[in-house]
Amino acid sequence: MKFLVVLFTLFAFSSALKCHKTDNGTVASSDCPADDTKCSGPVFVEYTGIKNATVVYNCGECTANQTANETCVECASDDCNAIVAGEDFKCDAYEFKTDAFVKSETQETCKRLKATAAKCKLPGAKATAADSFSSSCGVCTQATLDDGTCKNGSIAAVFSTVLALFVLFNLL
Repeated sequence: MKFLVVLFTLFAFSSALKCHKTDNGTVASSDCPADDTKCSGPVFVEYTGIKNATVVYNCGECTANQTANETCVECASDDCNAIVAGEDFKCDAYEFKTDAFVKSETQETCKRLKATAAKCKLPGAKATAADSFSSSCGVCTQATLDDGTCKNGSIAAVFSTVLALFVLFNLL
């Protein structure tokens, strides 16, 4: 019986919340003080990345300023503030010239979570200079699809081109 009481006591005191914490630029899972019931960390915006790189991973709540600026998020389970990023990918960039968007010579780097598919978008037929087409990373909203200012694309074309060049140069 004493064994069960000791075991229960050890379990009860060892159940402190674990959060990812930033320490000297390194992020790792750590035990939190017993009075901390929340983890906090930076907001990750799909296809863009971390919204504000100055927000650190921590035990405890976000600051009032971080909450007001929507740059920090809180949660209440072990290591819930971990961001599991996927591999970056590239999408063709577009710029407005004269009276239409044209593909730029450059590509932009897109950020995503591991569980998020790599997707690219491009200006639709009705996109004009007044339209804000600032990024080709991600997917179009339903409103921009409906009004013809955005069109969902694919990174498959990029991979197909790279694969074709790879095969061509290996054959030579």
